[in-house]
Amino acid sequence: MNQKAFTSLAVLFLSLEALFFLLWIFIKDPVVDYRVLLGGNFLFFIVGMISLRMNSSAMKHQNTQGFLRLMYGAFILKFFVVAIVAFVYISIFKKAVNKPALFGCFGLYLFYTFLEIRSVMKQSKKPNA
Repeated sequence: MNQKAFTSLAVLFLSLEALFFLLWIFIKDPVVDYRVLLGGNFLFFIVGMISLRMNSSAMKHQNTQGFLRLMYGAFILKFFVVAIVAFVYISIFKKAVNKPALFGCFGLYLFYTFLEIRSVMKQSKKPNA
């Protein structure tokens, strides 16, 4: 796996975890449930690492089928894990669902996806990728 991509994902994860934790502690009457954002950030980090590993190994495949299988597999993995976790959260909390936190998690998904795609695109431009 690309060390720079791992480092950038880890820095994003740690900085967002620190920010959400501090906001959770210091804001007494929050509109956003920061526990949901903390859990979502952790989930996106773990799924992003798995997806990044799959995309990085896809770049090394010699045949097109292996490349496509890993690239689409990474996308489907992220999509279904996020969909299942969101479904479980909405099913459990029903009327107490914190919509700002869900939209915040959507923003986190976009951050992690952008960072992952950027690192894979940089890796694809290398001659020995």
